[in-house]
Amino acid sequence: MTHALTTGRRTVRPDSEKRCPDWCARAHHCTARRLPGGEHASIPEVWVTDVGRFVATRYRDQHGADRVELRVVLGLADDEDTAQAQARHLLAVTRVVVDRVFGPTPTRKDNAR
Repeated sequence: MTHALTTGRRTVRPDSEKRCPDWCARAHHCTARRLPGGEHASIPEVWVTDVGRFVATRYRDQHGADRVELRVVLGLADDEDTAQAQARHLLAVTRVVVDRVFGPTPTRKDNAR
């Protein structure tokens, strides 16, 4: 079953909500002014490296909450078992890094007696 993204009616936000942040790409990237659940979107930042491509896009919803979408495009090994291991390891390591960068700040233990 599919659901329509819009009601078919043009949506125009109030003047206070029409302003895009400086980093918003506007045009077809930004749906904040056009769709009921639309959001601001940056131009994707793309890093092409010797191992693959990394793409990051920033978004802001209509409540002001920011998020980032990160895509990683890498070639896997030809051997199926190795390819599975690479994909799982990448996912696990990515989780560790995300927890480290976005997780709670660890509290410092006071060693004074």
